[in-house]
Amino acid sequence: MMSSVPRVCSACGAAFAWDARFCQQCGHPLDETPRYYGVLSPGPALVLGCVLLVGALVALIAGSAIATIVLLAVAAVALVFFYDAARRNPDDRVARSVLSSAHRLHGWASFLIASVTAWGHAAGDLVRLRRESRSLRREREPILRSLGDAVYRDDEPLVKELLVQIRGIDGELVKREEARLEALAAARRHVDEERQAARATLRFTVDDPAMREDSQGD
Repeated sequence: MMSSVPRVCSACGAAFAWDARFCQQCGHPLDETPRYYGVLSPGPALVLGCVLLVGALVALIAGSAIATIVLLAVAAVALVFFYDAARRNPDDRVARSVLSSAHRLHGWASFLIASVTAWGHAAGDLVRLRRESRSLRREREPILRSLGDAVYRDDEPLVKELLVQIRGIDGELVKREEARLEALAAARRHVDEERQAARATLRFTVDDPAMREDSQGD
């Protein structure tokens, strides 16, 4: 069943029948995304939404709460119209630009959140390891003094016992240092992986026309 909403030629603006392949006014081919009367296109809808948001900001500065609420509500409706128009007409230049910018912003925002999370975990591990290392060094100092006294008194059994304790503490300190370096390296690897993923997502998206052509060609 044909719709009662007329289609419009993008070249001359003349209306034509739904089953027409060429415009009767100018001969332009009509095998393209249909345009409709009475439907707001993405560009004007976006401009209207932005203007209303600016108006809401001015009303807020002026202290008019009612005007601010009304303008924000109408701006939200306009932006909903923009999203709907962009979804129906994804080849529109304004829709492509805005959605592409939003996609890039989302990709880098995800990268930023992942980076902050990775470095936050690493910072927590570093604080814990530093605290443990400090405690081990405090434990080591009196053993060193006792070792010096045992060596002075030529108490060989005590010297051996104290050396075992010191070597054990030194081994734990080495483990803490290795864990610290691994925590930093893991955070860097995670951030690098997220950065590469963000770049790959920004370069190649499912909605990228070039990717669609390549996939169709394969």
